[in-house]
Amino acid sequence: MAAHDSTLTDAERERIIVAQANGHPLEMFPWFRRWAPGLWRDLLYTFIWNTGFMAVFVLIGMVATLRVPSPGALWVAFVISQCVGYTLHGLFALGGCTVETAIRRRGRLATTLYYMAMSTVGVVAGFAMGTTILGSLVAPLSADLRWFIAIVASSLAISLVLAIIFFWRERSALAEAALERAQRRAADIEREALVANLRALQAQVEPHFLFNTLANVTSLIDADPARARHMLESFIRFLRATLAATRQSSTTLGEEFALIGDFLEVLKVRMGDRLEVRLDLPPELAAARVPPMLLQPVVENAIRHGLEPKVEGGRIEMRAGRDGDRLRLEVADTGVGFGEATSGGLGLSNIRERLRLAHGDAARLSIRGNAPQGTIVVIEIPGAA
Repeated sequence: MAAHDSTLTDAERERIIVAQANGHPLEMFPWFRRWAPGLWRDLLYTFIWNTGFMAVFVLIGMVATLRVPSPGALWVAFVISQCVGYTLHGLFALGGCTVETAIRRRGRLATTLYYMAMSTVGVVAGFAMGTTILGSLVAPLSADLRWFIAIVASSLAISLVLAIIFFWRERSALAEAALERAQRRAADIEREALVANLRALQAQVEPHFLFNTLANVTSLIDADPARARHMLESFIRFLRATLAATRQSSTTLGEEFALIGDFLEVLKVRMGDRLEVRLDLPPELAAARVPPMLLQPVVENAIRHGLEPKVEGGRIEMRAGRDGDRLRLEVADTGVGFGEATSGGLGLSNIRERLRLAHGDAARLSIRGNAPQGTIVVIEIPGAA
């Protein structure tokens, strides 16, 4: 499945071919990809490319003749290399993306023949231009067989190098694009699995909460109809908000606090004076965006593991604030506590995973004791607006 998902579509391959047709040979080196393509950048790159080719040919000549070239010979090589290089630059620019892309679609043989033809024309025209510029410096060479051999060898070498570079770049670009596609697919699968885990967690929690709440409503209908009505209304608001939250990728902090408020209102009816609630949301943070259902598992853990086991109950506080450019959310209870090293079960593990997918290592969830008794869970989110 992964191999299938990483296969590039025809449109993606076409985009890569077009991008490679517009590229410069020096972009085979990652260092030269740091600047965006442009006229002056490409002209500078061509100068560097031409000078590098000249250096290679000069070194080959030194090895073949065992002689160091004279300054005049170096000047001739420099002028010829620049003329050839910029002529090729102009030819490929005139050929343009449309011509080159059409030829590259026809396969490697057609592309190789295209580079050979362009290189031959460019080398011959470049040598002719260089000869004209240098004049008397190279006039005696024009009738020399070695001059013709140099032209042929240069065109073959340049066409071969260009073909190798462009084929290598295209293959590398296709491989990188396939890897990027596979990574995106893996991230999508991970997110889908996380959403499935969240819904599975809700499916486990809500029946328990549902049955307890309905049982309490039933017991209150005759004894205290007003409390039963209040409990049922809060429960309906909570279920409606929960259903809406599962269909969104994010929610506002104001909506999250309202959802938790309804959740705690139901529990207050059930626990009575054993539960004291305090919600502290500064008005300027009400519009901050957070993942949906981020705090509900934390609050549920605080009630179930902290306050319900305590005979006299206790207090739960939920606070929001800013710490520099970070949004800081705290859920504190005065329950029995469950230790700083406790992971918090499936609910808090799910929150950690959601924070990691959304913010990497920049978001944090920490647990510590709440003196003199209880637990504080802190969630920090970067750049929440």
